[in-house]
Amino acid sequence: MPATPEDVRARIAAAARVAREAATAAEQESRAALDRLRARPAAERFAALEDGAPQLLPEHRRELLRSVREPAGKVEPLVRPTALHASAFAVWRGRLPFQARRLTRDALLALCLVSAIGLAYHRTPTSWVEVRSDRDVAATWVMPNGQPGGDRLVAGRAYAQMRVIGEETELRDWRPGEGYAVTRVPTNWLRTRAALR
Repeated sequence: MPATPEDVRARIAAAARVAREAATAAEQESRAALDRLRARPAAERFAALEDGAPQLLPEHRRELLRSVREPAGKVEPLVRPTALHASAFAVWRGRLPFQARRLTRDALLALCLVSAIGLAYHRTPTSWVEVRSDRDVAATWVMPNGQPGGDRLVAGRAYAQMRVIGEETELRDWRPGEGYAVTRVPTNWLRTRAALR
């Protein structure tokens, strides 16, 4: 005959009652074992902890450990008080050895970022310029390897202005397959180009 819902509820209630009774019995046995161990010398309490104290529940093991650590009659507080008189610098200095790896990593990342920004700024043109004249102008271009890269500025062509040095302007021009050619010409030879075509 199949079980009725009332039978199932009764079985669940009985199982819950048995579980509660078992938990209560385990707690009472653990408490009694803790009381017996507390009455023993510290060395025996410590030996029981080394064996794992299987007869104790976890919270009773912690109490036994506190009884080994602290002298009789003194209970260790659950939360240690913090020193209110320590300066922020003293606290930071105390934590420094534990943060050395993170601080070193952050410093290296910051150095790489600053270097990348500096390199990009150094290699980015300030503007685009062209020759004021309608005819080509003589200029000596130098390639990165020191070889000559040309002998003139082409009229109407845009060049990257890298920087102005005194009365001269440093220009850069891309040569496919070779790299950037660089030259310096008098600033009054040039005018700013409105837009690249």
